[in-house]
Amino acid sequence: KTKPVSVKNEDDILHLSNDELPTFGGVLTPADSERFLQFFTVPYLRIPLILDFFANGDPGRLVALKTKSLQLIVDAAMFEPGMWKPSDFFEQVTEIPIVSEDKLQAMLSTPLGTLFNEIAKSPDVLVSCVIKMLERAVDMDVGKYTEKSSSG
Repeated sequence: KTKPVSVKNEDDILHLSNDELPTFGGVLTPADSERFLQFFTVPYLRIPLILDFFANGDPGRLVALKTKSLQLIVDAAMFEPGMWKPSDFFEQVTEIPIVSEDKLQAMLSTPLGTLFNEIAKSPDVLVSCVIKMLERAVDMDVGKYTEKSSSG
């Protein structure tokens, strides 16, 4: 729509006008687009928030995944390896909030990637959202015409 806008945090997204928010080919409303973009500002919660966004709420959000640009963004967010750290790495949090971006990234790093970390540490949200999305996808299936299954 317009020229690219630099976004570094949630406040930057909240200050975007409707014209500056992407609608991904008109499949997301500006409000949904704003909410979706905000998930990318919270790295550790990104995966469950994205899955919940498509699994719950408006069923039209799941249909929005037909858009290639949205598919690519969700794919990149889900399978982004993120920062790596050895499995025996341990560092205690000594200050909240963590102001240093480098220290924050080190604390959020994982030995096997963010999706695997989510599966290992908190599978309930992930599994329930995937099941809900599959159930909604099956509900959207109109079936297949055959003479035996049609009436009349």
